[in-house]
Amino acid sequence: MNWIVILTQNNLALTRNAIATLRDQDIGDVRILAVDNDSSDGTQLWLGAQSDIVTIMNCPAQSVAGAWNQALRWIFSRGEDYALVVNNDVELRPDTYRHLAADGGLFVTCVGNRDPKCIGPDSIPDDPAYPQLWTPPDPSRKRPHPDFSCYLIRRDAWERVGTFDEKFLVAFCEDWDYHVRLHNDGITAECLDLPFYHAGSATVKMATPEEQLRIHRQAEANRKYFEHKWGFKGASPEYYEFFGSSEP
Repeated sequence: MNWIVILTQNNLALTRNAIATLRDQDIGDVRILAVDNDSSDGTQLWLGAQSDIVTIMNCPAQSVAGAWNQALRWIFSRGEDYALVVNNDVELRPDTYRHLAADGGLFVTCVGNRDPKCIGPDSIPDDPAYPQLWTPPDPSRKRPHPDFSCYLIRRDAWERVGTFDEKFLVAFCEDWDYHVRLHNDGITAECLDLPFYHAGSATVKMATPEEQLRIHRQAEANRKYFEHKWGFKGASPEYYEFFGSSEP
């Protein structure tokens, strides 16, 4: 079974677009597990009406780390070997899951991109005047740092590294933290040169000003917790040097 986990919190239009591309994956035998974090815009009703989607409803909402842990426990406790995890503000090429699974790495991601023109089968827009930001994917090419908006994690990695740290209370730094932990446990987080559309921080951008302020304050607390835990700031030169790289 090829399980896909998608986290949702409002943004129904984006969620529906994302799930349409999950259903369209060409790997076959795809099942979707949606974890909804207390949506209030009709997302829960829509998910509940989808007979092919397993849905976990959280009320109150959990952190992203908590929701990821919840979903991965559910899947791996059933003996599955791996799961693809995505945000609800992404759209995937039909061959995304197949490439990530075929790579065989314990933790494999692909490259987020904010232009939907660049996610077609060959990643090249039809308009010849449009800048060709991407070349067709080369499975032998790897980028040094993962994108946690779309990642495949195998049960072996989950059992070795453990759960995501739920002390990160909003969607910030829990991915940097897990990257460090993967590295410390001898697991290379591979990133294929395979672009997908990523709206980028959609939940924050569509929140009320008051909610945005709360999220930004918690994100700053997460930054401080990460720095205290590891001795360097996330996405800093010291962070990249930790993985033996000078670039993000």
